[in-house]
Amino acid sequence: MVDLIVHDPRASDTASATLRIGGRPSVPAGFAWPHCAKCKGAMRFLGQLPRRNARTGETRLLLLFQCENRPGMCDSWDPDMAANAVLDVGIEGLGLAEVPAKGETLLECLYGGRVAVAEGHDYDGVRGGWAQAQGLGPREVVGQLGGIPSWVQADHTPNCAHCRQPMSFVAQLEQGPDAATEMNFGGGGCAYVFACDCAQGSAKFMWQC
Repeated sequence: MVDLIVHDPRASDTASATLRIGGRPSVPAGFAWPHCAKCKGAMRFLGQLPRRNARTGETRLLLLFQCENRPGMCDSWDPDMAANAVLDVGIEGLGLAEVPAKGETLLECLYGGRVAVAEGHDYDGVRGGWAQAQGLGPREVVGQLGGIPSWVQADHTPNCAHCRQPMSFVAQLEQGPDAATEMNFGGGGCAYVFACDCAQGSAKFMWQC
């Protein structure tokens, strides 16, 4: 079975640990907006994914950012170049983040994602057929949760920065349902989110096209 993420336009910009793309991030006290290590500019918030930590059983929230201040110049596709970031935060006392005054910081869209279970084991193999059976366009399926990543290029599963072991796959994301407001994954690409549940914990993000 494949847990598809289906576009849901009913999302709202509220401080909650919900799955959504765009808007402002839901953040705990003490949050600091991440900046690109190369150009030093504030990164763009892409979205947030709730996730259960397998070691502790705690629900956490992954906040996804990537640099869009100089597209193509800061290696935002690479999980280790610090031109993107995944912040793993708790869900207690969340508030909407204050947005930096400068930089390409927000997407021009806000939508949620509902999970639909499709029969099969291969995301690319079931995505189009499931959408067609539901009377939806293929772009209405905006990703998958868990399962096995469908790599556009080669398998590039990252290792944890702390325990050095391969990280667990969290989600795969398409650029979005609308070409005018889609995320920038190189033009028709996909993003991949990974996390590790070791004692130190870490999360990483990358894209391929």
